[in-house]
Amino acid sequence: MKFHILIFGCQMNYADSARIRAVLTNCWFSYTEHIKDADIVIFDTCSVRQKSEDKITGKLKTIRPDQKVRITWCMIQHVLRQWKMNNEKWIMKVGNFLWTIVNKNPKILWLTTEEINNLSPWSSSLVPINNFFNPVFHNLTKKRKNIELMRRIDDTGFLPLILKKICYKISYDQELVNEYEKIIPTWIATSMNLHQTTAYIPISTWCNQFCSYCIVPYARGLEKYFSVEQIVNEAKIYLKNGAKEIVLLWQIVNKHPEFVTIVKEVLKLKWLKRLRYTSPYPTYYSKELLALHQKEEKLCPHIHMPLQSGSDSVLKKMFRGYTVKQAKAFIDNIRKLKRNISITTDIIVGFPEETEEDFQQTLDLVKYGNFDMIYIWIYSPRPGTLAEKNYPDTISRSVKRDRRRRLNDLLKDISCKNNEKEIGNTKEVLINKISKWIIEGYTDNMKQVLIEWKNSAKVGEFVRVKIMKAVPFKLYGKII
Repeated sequence: MKFHILIFGCQMNYADSARIRAVLTNCWFSYTEHIKDADIVIFDTCSVRQKSEDKITGKLKTIRPDQKVRITWCMIQHVLRQWKMNNEKWIMKVGNFLWTIVNKNPKILWLTTEEINNLSPWSSSLVPINNFFNPVFHNLTKKRKNIELMRRIDDTGFLPLILKKICYKISYDQELVNEYEKIIPTWIATSMNLHQTTAYIPISTWCNQFCSYCIVPYARGLEKYFSVEQIVNEAKIYLKNGAKEIVLLWQIVNKHPEFVTIVKEVLKLKWLKRLRYTSPYPTYYSKELLALHQKEEKLCPHIHMPLQSGSDSVLKKMFRGYTVKQAKAFIDNIRKLKRNISITTDIIVGFPEETEEDFQQTLDLVKYGNFDMIYIWIYSPRPGTLAEKNYPDTISRSVKRDRRRRLNDLLKDISCKNNEKEIGNTKEVLINKISKWIIEGYTDNMKQVLIEWKNSAKVGEFVRVKIMKAVPFKLYGKII
């Protein structure tokens, strides 16, 4: 049978989907790049915003009735079943997040009457799926009878057993491993790019930060750090199979207690050309990590610091754990390095009770930071988060849009001035896409470059490009 994976969301979803693909291929399913040819369509979902979930539910409507649907990841993992047993409320999310199931022969459970009646107390040998795992399964299958499986991403390694439970005849070549970090798709691109030059490597799962606006800890669970040996071994495998750029991933990637060691060890590896990481957190940077950005050429001259706001009062309500003064000090430390580092950030506009003065302070911080790019988000409440429970969303849509427009106008001006400094420089560019008339790629400092078409260029290769023109958010150049 053929399967296709629809990926929604961040780089983590691409790394996860590669692991799903590896396990299914080991079970003798075959992957197809074309959804129309698939017998099974897998949704690897995102829930960072309501708009993300709306996009997914809209896409479900386009799947043919004869195609089976499987759903996993964030959208379903923050809506977990709660029900009573023996007069006590049993909350499924406790079992979902506190351990990895290592039993070689766990019991696969869905919510049938027989299983409810015979259910023993919760243990680390139970794998919940479908109705047992999530009430959304019942609601969706009322209209879409072709949805056959809903499961948590943590149980990817037990897909052979799960598929047997839902009546597939499965054989598999390798021993079952349900420890996420040990499922390595050695011959499958993990990147969102159209090539295997870049490989994404998760170094931890998930998040304990609990920023007030964020659904991620509820959807992805609590933190678990992977070993340095495991991470470096995965990098070696990708590099041996043709990757040149490694991207280390986690929700707060630099919070890993051995992050600097990981960076140092990966930098030593043969065939590595570039190393980058995402997404870091301002308060978890160390002087040693910043020093590596200065002296290690392969560690890309780009730092993303998701500040979210330039107002101390808003940052406090967001539970970000730092002040504007600390953010500015961090920016100063980057600018003091003897290497030109590109800085990007995230900003949320229209957070509850954000005043015009608060917003002006954000604009001031943006000017101070001189950011090359800002990923701007309009605040929308996520059910279940602390912000949704405690802060009414009273700022009008029109005010939010106006603030986004004003912030974007400022960013355009800053971006254009920063990019103009690149004119005349020669940059090494990784080609991402080639169309009929233009080549697209990005530099080591994460600037997009549009290159004059050349028939010898190939997707996934590095080329030397002279920058000829600059506009907001883009550079133009030619291969030399």
